[in-house]
Amino acid sequence: MTPDKLPRSDAEDRALYGEGYSGGGGWQMAGQMLFNPDANAPSDFSAGVANMRAFDGARAIRGIIPGVEATGGGQTEALCLRMRAEWTPDWWNRNGISTPTSTAIPGLRQRYPDLPLPAVATARGQIQTSVTGFLAFRNGVIAAAGTGNDSYTGIGNEVLPVLQLPPGKVPTGLALSGMNEFLFVTVWDTNAVKGQLAVIAVGPQDPANIGPADTGRFGWGVQSWPTIRGLKLLGFVDLPMAAPTSVSVALSSGTKSFRGYNTWRGPELTTDAGRAEWNARSVLDYDAFLPQETHWKNLAAAGYVAVGSRAENKVAIVDLRPLLTFYRTMYLTTQANWNQTANSNQGPGDNQWPYTFAARPEQMPKVLGTIEVQQPTAVFARQKRLGANARSGRVVQERWNELGKRLTIATMDGKIRQYDVTSLVNPTRTPQMPTATIAEWQTGANPVQVTAPIAGDFLSDDIFVVSRGTRRIYVNDWRGQPLATLQDSRLVDPVNIAIGPNYAGYAGSGANNALNVRALAVLDYNGKIVHSYGMNIGNSAGWPAEQWPFRPPSGTQAQTFQYGFGNRLAGKPFMFSFDEVI
Repeated sequence: MTPDKLPRSDAEDRALYGEGYSGGGGWQMAGQMLFNPDANAPSDFSAGVANMRAFDGARAIRGIIPGVEATGGGQTEALCLRMRAEWTPDWWNRNGISTPTSTAIPGLRQRYPDLPLPAVATARGQIQTSVTGFLAFRNGVIAAAGTGNDSYTGIGNEVLPVLQLPPGKVPTGLALSGMNEFLFVTVWDTNAVKGQLAVIAVGPQDPANIGPADTGRFGWGVQSWPTIRGLKLLGFVDLPMAAPTSVSVALSSGTKSFRGYNTWRGPELTTDAGRAEWNARSVLDYDAFLPQETHWKNLAAAGYVAVGSRAENKVAIVDLRPLLTFYRTMYLTTQANWNQTANSNQGPGDNQWPYTFAARPEQMPKVLGTIEVQQPTAVFARQKRLGANARSGRVVQERWNELGKRLTIATMDGKIRQYDVTSLVNPTRTPQMPTATIAEWQTGANPVQVTAPIAGDFLSDDIFVVSRGTRRIYVNDWRGQPLATLQDSRLVDPVNIAIGPNYAGYAGSGANNALNVRALAVLDYNGKIVHSYGMNIGNSAGWPAEQWPFRPPSGTQAQTFQYGFGNRLAGKPFMFSFDEVI
């Protein structure tokens, strides 16, 4: 089924397929794309913040479809898998999943008339269905932005949640912990001329307007799925650098999805026994097996933030254990501590939950030290994840990512270095500053991004490096062994990529029921285009769906990367955060 066979409106849908049938999209990956708009760009593109759909697919178009032979009494079924990034609204995308101006921007502009656009950074969690993303602006505004179909929280259409950093704090980077626990913002303090790390608790409601008691799946500084409702600035950590340029975070918790837990403030955690069970699970060995039905009873007990400064030739390591220990103490020990986190004690004040560093300084993260490297251009800390099909998987049932024990640093000369950070993410170890490298390999000059596939992809511990100097994408396994290199004359200036699975189907399996392929979107800055590729670098081993064949019309085996489409933009794209639309 080709895209031109799909309807363009509800009325056309009914006319073509009849009542009760749908040609709408069934599976999509979307989020926020940042770009520098052209001077003569249409007004819809002037914000430089778009909602972009990266990959999508539809399952089973039913009804009478022109040009398609009907089966089963005048009905037919087909699959449509599109390899095309899109930011223009159409019927298939619905609800603002694709739009040249993100749905969060109008409300932000109304609240902050001098909002500097575009945003400087966007970020999402690393686990699964992270429908809430975040945007950072030069004036210190930090705001949530949804995937487009999350209007049940109001985030898709309102400015909620949002905060603004104090004057003189200019954001330079953004990182969100795996399941929306904490947001970390690197800032340049223009008054003191120093670098800092802002720590923001992500939570269930606006701390300035506390509403009814929260009995759902939300809590400050804990896993919150699928969306969040509040932000509170806890304070700043001074960094041993003046100009931080890159940031990444990883925690010890391995939750794949928080869907199965709906009663965070319910009866279980109001008992000594319930809190003791959660506390015990939180401090297990990093590689401990957690049963599928209870793996979400695991608050992070260890973790770190890596912050790079290209101009100052250093990467700072910030230990998060004081912060995480404090939250576990408040939530998972005594009834008196638990009561302090209750709704009646929440609010914007220093002495209201969640407490700021000014009120409870013992929770402040600590800088362990710095790694000295020449011109670090990117840092990548991988969140431990559960259930993904990893090349390094050691437990068949759950498959922990070995990449989570490694910090990856890229430098201007194209060298990639990995450091052992097991002690920083394993709660049973004493945190130690990483020193010697455990793996090194060479890529192209000026590697501006190091990343890995999102949750749900087939081999989520593969490492992708974007080299702006050589205009190539390098793919290695979790320890640096080369897998593939993308070199394409159509790539003018690649600066940012997104990797994930592309499915057509609603979980059917086999031919005519579901189809999948690993997908790659490449943001080409000076080319002013987003390119889409299918990738044949090891696909879904064991996955029941049919694989994309990677064969051109000639019938010969296609190359490792198969070009899908290049969508031109009225501007220069430079950053994208996305996840599965639910």
